[in-house]
Amino acid sequence: MHFCYILSGWEGSASDGGVYHDARVHDLSIPEGKYYLADAGYPLCDALLVPFRGVHYHLREWEKSGLW
Repeated sequence: MHFCYILSGWEGSASDGGVYHDARVHDLSIPEGKYYLADAGYPLCDALLVPFRGVHYHLREWEKSGLW
């Protein structure tokens, strides 16, 4: 799967959470029951799967879960 979304108009550096909030306010829609995998810079919400800070995830754990 590949996802590409472009939100122009931000100058310089901006926080991931701020850009995400602006995108959701303007036109980024995430269907009910669907989720996007995000890094730890994004906020916790009902549409993003964000890893816990300080936890190291390994591919072997994903293979055992059957989700990989």
